[in-house]
Amino acid sequence: MRAGFPAVAWRSFAVLFLAEFGDLTQLVTANLAARYHDPLAVGIGAVLGLWAVGGLAIVGGRQLLRVVPFRWITRAAAVVMAGLAAVSLIAAVTG
Repeated sequence: MRAGFPAVAWRSFAVLFLAEFGDLTQLVTANLAARYHDPLAVGIGAVLGLWAVGGLAIVGGRQLLRVVPFRWITRAAAVVMAGLAAVSLIAAVTG
C-alpha cells in the first residue's frame, strides 16, 4: 500500500527534524544567530540551505536510480557505513 503525500511529507519532516536536532550545523546556526543578532535572516538562510541540499539529493537520487539499481545503492551504502564504523572503532581503540 502506498502512503499519501501528507503522510510521506510528515514522516520526512519528522526524520529530518530528529536527525538534525543537536547536529553540529544546528549549533553553528544558533551561534550565527547570536553573533549577528538577526535570527530571522540566519533562520531563512538555514532553511534555504537545507531545502537546496534536499532538492539536490532528490534530483540526484532520481537520476542515480535511472542508472544504478536500488539494490546496488543499498549495498554500496552498507559498505561505506561499515568502513566508517571500522575507522571509528580503530580511532576509539587507538585513542
